[in-house]
This record gives sequence, structure tokens and C-alpha cells, in this order.
Amino acid sequence: MKVSEKFKNMPTIWVVILAFGFALAGFFIGNGVYKSLARRTVTVKGLAEMDVVADTAVWSIKFNRVGSDLARVQSAIDEDINKTHKFLTDNGFKDSELQNLRVQVRDKFAGYSDAQRKDEEANDRYVIETGVMVRSNSVELVDAVSRKMGDLVRQGVTVTEDYAGPIYIFNGLNDIKIKMIETATKNATAAGEQFAKDANAKLGKIQSANQGLFSISARDQVDAWSDNEKQAINKRVRVVTTITFYLR
Repeated sequence: MKVSEKFKNMPTIWVVILAFGFALAGFFIGNGVYKSLARRTVTVKGLAEMDVVADTAVWSIKFNRVGSDLARVQSAIDEDINKTHKFLTDNGFKDSELQNLRVQVRDKFAGYSDAQRKDEEANDRYVIETGVMVRSNSVELVDAVSRKMGDLVRQGVTVTEDYAGPIYIFNGLNDIKIKMIETATKNATAAGEQFAKDANAKLGKIQSANQGLFSISARDQVDAWSDNEKQAINKRVRVVTTITFYLR
């Protein structure tokens, strides 16, 4: 008897059940092959870098005065503040870009008894510290004027804590994030395609993806002992994207 005749003589319900069984077996076989292939993956990284320029500078010029007469010390500090403001405005800064820092007074004999004070020199008992902060979008001007601090010192202003100089800030990270992520993803995809080619396979869909943190560093080494990003006008933004692809 032919196979077709055999099925022909079977009840309809059994034909349906048998057909469903064949389809189900085919599904499991196909699904098993798919899962087997899906287990083949490759994880690659894509790097994106962009050079940027700081758009804001913050520069704190600090100075102090010492003496035994508190009022005179304060008068000297007031004179230093005026000299500093004039120095900055003469070099191109606006008054709106300048702000006086808080005044701090330190009594070197605070907590001493009268007897202890008599044993100490009365000179330079009080120390007053303050300064002027510059906040400006003219980063190149800040950089240029910060290299002329000798002019202010020659006027008798005792500049302190200025060894680090201004700090430079880049505020445009949100404007470049999407473009950099796209670039990093393209680079990761290119690396995955090359790997698949070398492995005689084809790159499939993405299994998982992870965007790394954005980092900002100095584009160039600032000095011989530090690469502090805050001291650099020219900066480099970097992000690494990690992607896992299926191979087929």
C-alpha cells in the first residue's frame, strides 16, 4: 500500500495530530539549531575621542597681610583688594567677572594666657587672608593675565596659593555625547565585523551593550609633574562602548 493511501484511510483527527507532531519536531530542531548558534558571541569595544576647548575659567587670587594692629592690617588688605581689581580691569576683565572672597582673620595668640603672650613677640599677631575670584568665559585672557602676576606682586601684594593657577572647565559635554556614542558604536561594530570575518562567520544582532563613563583629561601634559585636567584649556573627552554581538 502506498503511504499516501495509508494516510488517506486514517481518521482525520489522527492526520491532524500526526501533522502537528511533525511541525512540533521541526520547531524544536530549528530552535535547537538557533540556540546553538546564538551561543556563539563576540564582545568588542569601541572607542571615541574628541578634543575640546574649555569655555569657562575660574581663578582665585589669594593674598594675606600680617601685623599686630588689626585695623591697620585690614586697611592694608583693603588696599590690596583695590590694587588687584585695578590690575584685572586694566588687563581687560569686567567688574561683573570679579568677586571678592571672604575675609578670614587668624589670631596666632588665640588661646594663649597673658603670661604666654608676654613671652611671644607682639609683631605679626594677626593674619588676614582674602582674595579676588575671577570667573570668565574669556579663557585665553585668563591664561594670559595669570602669567603676569609678577606685576601685581611688584605693587606690594603678597599673593599666596596661586601656584596652581586658574582652573578651566568644559560645560559642553551634553552637546557632544550623542555624536560620540554613535562613533564609539560604529567603531565597535567595525571591530566585530572584522572578528567575524576572521572567524569565517557573520555578525548578528546585538546581545547586549554597555556605554562606559565619559572621561575628560588634559590633551597635553600641563607640566613635568602633573596632567591635571583642570589646569588645561585644551581637553580630550573619551568614551568606550562595549557591545556583545551574536555570530551566525
